[in-house]
Amino acid sequence: MQTEVERKRTVRARSPGKIVAVGELLIDLVPGKAGMRIADAGPVIKTASGSAGIFACAAARLGAESGFVGKVGCDSLSRMAVTVLEEQGVDLSCLVRAEEGQIGLAFLEYLEEGRRYQYYRKDSIGSKLRAEELDESYLASAFAVHFPGMLLELSEPMRAVCYKLVEVARQAHVLVSFDPNIRTELCAADGARERLLWAVRHADIVAPTLEEGRMITGKTEIGDVLRALHAMGPRVVALTRDKDGAILSMDGRVAVAEGIDEPPIDPTGAGDTFAAALCVGLCEGMGLEELAGFCNSAGTLVIRHRGAIGAALPTRQEVEALAHSPLCCVHSVDLDTL
Repeated sequence: MQTEVERKRTVRARSPGKIVAVGELLIDLVPGKAGMRIADAGPVIKTASGSAGIFACAAARLGAESGFVGKVGCDSLSRMAVTVLEEQGVDLSCLVRAEEGQIGLAFLEYLEEGRRYQYYRKDSIGSKLRAEELDESYLASAFAVHFPGMLLELSEPMRAVCYKLVEVARQAHVLVSFDPNIRTELCAADGARERLLWAVRHADIVAPTLEEGRMITGKTEIGDVLRALHAMGPRVVALTRDKDGAILSMDGRVAVAEGIDEPPIDPTGAGDTFAAALCVGLCEGMGLEELAGFCNSAGTLVIRHRGAIGAALPTRQEVEALAHSPLCCVHSVDLDTL
């Protein structure tokens, strides 16, 4: 088990390697016309999705060596998702392919108060990945591994996968990136909060929304939220704030990236892309302010289009252009001043 000092050293000291996301692939069915509800008949747009899949594709598009570990079936929509990830440049050499089972579906509708999901994923093949199916040598050779919090409540086998993933990463001094990605419809089970806190305590990098950070810590003020999250274990803490930008904290310094005025079309994948950019920037050794601008720009660009993978994820060139433009404003302060 690594000491806290060893964990702090490894954030930038480790040699670059793959950034590997573990999770479930889904197919999103997005309304094909404005105002369309899930209950309405009409056209839908099919896109490959799933938080970890979006993360892996975003990391690849941002220039990283990216991999995805999960489980798919032989059904047509599983084949669609696999093809899309391959086209995005994601390594699928450790993807588990089952002879039976189907990929899960997520229907979306856009309401005035925000997005609403309706899942058709009970017994989905992606939820049946088992810990013993993980390739430990593959994970141990990575720069960082990433998983979203919803996996802890998706199924017992997937929960065991998360525990094994963290165990392997810790033993191999691989960074652990965690996005709480709190879904109220999946977090009502007994013990859900304890499992969420376990994941935060075992992460080197954590990227909740500000509201999730408040929920996790019980704190209200931004500085108190950051300090409480650091005290739980993570060295790198990012708080995303939708239209108000993002805050990145590491080693006693905080970079504040102001919101970029981009009319929102669809926020799907913005948080996953932000988290991917965070791992990519750390792998490349970016400075704190540069990293904050890079992540904030990446997340902002996603909201311009509907359908994350294959439609909305930005290129490295697009992100750098926005990050270096006057629209991207970043300043830094000491954590103690917040």
